[in-house]
Amino acid sequence: MTDAINVVIIEDHALMREGIKAIISRDEKIKVVGESDNVDDGYDVVLNCNPDILLLDIALHGSSGLVLAKRLLAAKPDLLIIIITAYSKIDYILEAVESGVKGYILKESSPENLAEAIEKVYAGEIYIDSYISNKVIKSLITKNDVEIAEDNKSAYSKLSLREQQILKLLIDGVPIKDIAEELFISSKTVENHKASIMVKLKCKNMTELIRYAISIGLIDV
Repeated sequence: MTDAINVVIIEDHALMREGIKAIISRDEKIKVVGESDNVDDGYDVVLNCNPDILLLDIALHGSSGLVLAKRLLAAKPDLLIIIITAYSKIDYILEAVESGVKGYILKESSPENLAEAIEKVYAGEIYIDSYISNKVIKSLITKNDVEIAEDNKSAYSKLSLREQQILKLLIDGVPIKDIAEELFISSKTVENHKASIMVKLKCKNMTELIRYAISIGLIDV
């Protein structure tokens, strides 16, 4: 058997934590290596356990899981985070994706969906619960986006071949470090290309970049 996917769970309801652990225990490819019920202790648990994936609730005893996600990603940029929550509000989802979260799944989802989310995110994909994925797409692409798609394609054609290559990797959720390794360039060079792409495409953040990619057909919807 290949190495297990190591997971930490940060969830403030003990019953929910136990339920998640019970689901994960059915899959020999996934192993829980740590857990916590609050933000401060959870931060330390992640740093000490060094998991592949963090399963994180949004609401933690009055604190924000998204704030913790940003803090952890600043300390561990390669950490893969999946939000597991009862909240399907679009603002939470977009903030999570823009913050660097790789997965968003609702607590009402099936056990099979949770295992699928973990495996897909570990494989480098972005996973959004099928119940809310259409809401995300509709919020990212508007009628106006479609109308200006031709102008967007014109801007895309002005990117260098290297920038086009990096753009596709970025919207696939590939971390800067992994892009650098794949293209045999430095992380700093990737960051410089990303900055240039943002300027040329007039995008201020990853949410706008994903919206742009949808409008010109780089992402299938």
